[in-house]
Amino acid sequence: MSCFNDQNLQNKIAESKVFVIGAGGIGCELLKNLVMTGFKNITVIDLDTIEISNLNRQFLFRKEHVGKSKAEIASSVVKQMSPEVNITFYHDSIMSEKYGVDFFRNFSLVMSALDNRAARSHVNRLCLVADIPLIESGSAGYLGQVSVIFKGRTECYDCTPKPVQKTFPSCTIRNTPSELIHCIVWAKSAFNQLFGENDPDDDVSPETMDSIDSFPTVSENSLPDKIPANGHYTTKEKNGNDEFKEHLNTRQLAEKNGYEPKNLFDKLFYTDINYLLLMADLWKERKKPTPVKFSELVSSGIGGSEKASLDPNTQWSISRWAQSF
Repeated sequence: MSCFNDQNLQNKIAESKVFVIGAGGIGCELLKNLVMTGFKNITVIDLDTIEISNLNRQFLFRKEHVGKSKAEIASSVVKQMSPEVNITFYHDSIMSEKYGVDFFRNFSLVMSALDNRAARSHVNRLCLVADIPLIESGSAGYLGQVSVIFKGRTECYDCTPKPVQKTFPSCTIRNTPSELIHCIVWAKSAFNQLFGENDPDDDVSPETMDSIDSFPTVSENSLPDKIPANGHYTTKEKNGNDEFKEHLNTRQLAEKNGYEPKNLFDKLFYTDINYLLLMADLWKERKKPTPVKFSELVSSGIGGSEKASLDPNTQWSISRWAQSF
């Protein structure tokens, strides 16, 4: 399928090898437009999995895809649009050493659709060294940017100083924080949710699904204790009908339990973390988080120094942080 009448141009498009980095809001549109234009050889990479909040703008995904690899599902869907396309996906991080200069030289064009500055700079540098044209695009909140980068002919992504990043993807903050600033943003959001204006749609906890069937490699028998099959916010209560308690978000749980610190701690750092671990695809190339329980931390004293000191150089143990919480 192509919208061009020039046969030579159509042939050139069909023979080109395109590398799409990111299969989110921009990446989904790129992939759809590429196959509809006539590109036949596409490779896509994305480390993330699909969330419910993605569905209102990432139109290649449906509810049954939640919890699965973005790169895999996006590839499958565009393949249905254009069965003759040769598309390869990687559920991986572009920052991995596997995707170096030699890898980039396999392509005619690189199209970047990333949501963080470090990765965008990394791709920019690789394309410059490999001397491969780059169409660089990204978004931050309501702002979007796109530029074409040719080595020696146009300015590159890093040629102009960038302002300090102040917004971060919500899925990164909830599911895969990897930098100190991510933890600070998470803590500010948690404080606002607990004590500020109540917004049930802005929960700091990972999104839940109606069923763990959304997660491709997890069975009900493999669920941790006290984590029910229908989502982590609901705790199973054995009674005559074996029913489940009402769905509770973080604010509702806090109000229901009188803002009891122990219950909140276990919700945020044990129950929510166990739920995240159900998303098997999310941890294929990432280090898994470790669930921690308030009672176990306080009783065991896990961690470093236990000195109750105000010395800023004293390292607090995890158990002391739990007591402070």
